[in-house]
Amino acid sequence: MRRKDDVISFLSQPVINEFTFGYLLNPNHTCDVGKTQLLFVIPSAPENFENRAKVRQGNTAKYVKVEGNNAKMLFFLGIPAASSNDSEKTQTRVHEESVAHGDIVQLDFEDVYRNILLKAISMLRWASTFCRRTTYVIRTDDDVRIDVAKVRSVLESTSRKHKDFILGDRKEGWGPHRVRESKYYVSEAEYQQSTYPPLAVGGLLGYPISTVSLLYQAAVRLEPLWLDDVFITGLCAPQVNVPLISDPNFIFWHRVW
Repeated sequence: MRRKDDVISFLSQPVINEFTFGYLLNPNHTCDVGKTQLLFVIPSAPENFENRAKVRQGNTAKYVKVEGNNAKMLFFLGIPAASSNDSEKTQTRVHEESVAHGDIVQLDFEDVYRNILLKAISMLRWASTFCRRTTYVIRTDDDVRIDVAKVRSVLESTSRKHKDFILGDRKEGWGPHRVRESKYYVSEAEYQQSTYPPLAVGGLLGYPISTVSLLYQAAVRLEPLWLDDVFITGLCAPQVNVPLISDPNFIFWHRVW
């Protein structure tokens, strides 16, 4: 753990990553309606219409619809890839979907795999800007399911021991893929070390809103690495003394369609 003075000194450093992407679709009053204690942020590709439809029919959406649960749910998308033959048609459908459901945040960067960090940063920024009064933020993929009540219980119990934390599947000893053909290729120019620091991976992450803000403030002050899990949970978190915590009840399952 870093000394408190070191964290304060780090957070006083100038911003080096502006992350200046804007919003094409932004339901920025989502958290203004009623009380929000739990915000679900779900990264999704523009063309994943079926996945989002399944999520809206699943247990997370059902949980959100119960007024007393004080929960909200949003999908985060970029712009359809320019290389796609159906990009204009896809964008039209996304806009129609947004009008119908009001649960899509769309950013003005191309939605390709190498931009996964931008999407992860956009979720941190949106939550810390437009949902500052929520208690917790849960990030879950659009192809998984979770036991929401159990996940929330783990968040609450962990909060009694830690002010700030990341809940997720903690991994140690992982290293960069150096084969250029790999989907996860990272060059030595991008990351020199042979192993990554401990990080949290997988389709489910949870944090208090104060942690979300800390991670965003760290992200704009560190040299970025495009792999979002490595950058945010492995590189940013230690800079602001945010521990990575695993719990056997904080888990997800890949949905069988």
